[in-house]
Amino acid sequence: MFKRKGQSTLEYVIILTAIVAAVIIASRLVGTKVQSSLEGVSTKMDTKVQNMNLGGN
Repeated sequence: MFKRKGQSTLEYVIILTAIVAAVIIASRLVGTKVQSSLEGVSTKMDTKVQNMNLGGN
């Protein structure tokens, strides 16, 4: 048997790839939720502004 002194470069590449994939997936999930939330706020603000314009005339 041989003694293993450290991880090989391939193992580091595999770990790094998994981390990058997890970050990309997480950012897409969070980005979608933030976008949906901002769209909801925008719609509510637009409705309020339209109500103000109609009420002011």
